[in-house]
Amino acid sequence: MKYIITLLLAILCLSVGLTQTFQTVNSASSFTQQDIKKCINQVIHLLERDYIFSEKSTLIAKSLKYRLASNEFNQSIELGTFINEFDVLIRNVSGDSYLNIIDTNSHVIIDHQAHSKQNNSENFGFDKIEVLPGNIGYMKLNHFYQNPKAELQALKAFTYLTKTDAIIIDLRDVEGDSITLSQYMMSFFVEKNTTLTTMVYNKKHQTEILKSSKNLGFKHFKHNYPVYILTSAFLAGTGEFFSYTLQQLKKAVIVGEKTMGVAFISKKQKVNEFISINMPVAFPIHPVTNTNWEQEGVTPDFNVDANQSFDVAYKLAKDYLGIF
Repeated sequence: MKYIITLLLAILCLSVGLTQTFQTVNSASSFTQQDIKKCINQVIHLLERDYIFSEKSTLIAKSLKYRLASNEFNQSIELGTFINEFDVLIRNVSGDSYLNIIDTNSHVIIDHQAHSKQNNSENFGFDKIEVLPGNIGYMKLNHFYQNPKAELQALKAFTYLTKTDAIIIDLRDVEGDSITLSQYMMSFFVEKNTTLTTMVYNKKHQTEILKSSKNLGFKHFKHNYPVYILTSAFLAGTGEFFSYTLQQLKKAVIVGEKTMGVAFISKKQKVNEFISINMPVAFPIHPVTNTNWEQEGVTPDFNVDANQSFDVAYKLAKDYLGIF
């Protein structure tokens, strides 16, 4: 009897799973022409509201409205095919490789995995913290997490390294995006209320000045304290923001390879139950250069292969401190 009950429960669970699978398939297969029209109109609305390039949003809207009026979308099409064609269309019209149309269901799954990884991480991306011979600190960061606990981990790391005479910050393998964490970490090396950047939003109609945090860090970190940042050709986004800002403020020496050159701040937004869009919504302007690193990348002060950058930075730090 117990075996039969177990078997029935297993069949029931399998049936529920199959039902959920069929619901997902049916959701995609029931994608109608009305849904296509709704998707397009909602994307036009989001682009006109948030997309940083107003001229490009106008071009995209004009092209999409023309295609709707010409019934170019009025044909049988699956959701996946529509997403691919829609994605290619808006990028071809705009010339913006940062624009992406993605499946909302896939978008949710990806976010869930990233959130799970973030919550399960004990060190929140701070992979290695140690004091090297010569009293030189070493910090390897693998991820910029958008989480207050990541800031707490940064505080612990800098506190541990507080008595060092120099620091090497290794960003060669860093991923993730968190302007907040980057701003927090930079605040350890500059005076309070130092302007780090001006963020430009909403098609230049709104700006936000990002400054260093008050009463954060240790005094000797802010005065002639040698900071060496290791970069690679794969470094992009927040890692570039951190490197570029401290370099231009004359607070860090960059050692390694020229970075990718991704300065625009992109945001993923759910359009509806079918699609989501990823679009640039802001860009930073540095107070010293009045520009940013978009397409140009962060140029190292010492241009060496990424796999040699640690040795070079370590030698630079020892030379600066007079350690031979």
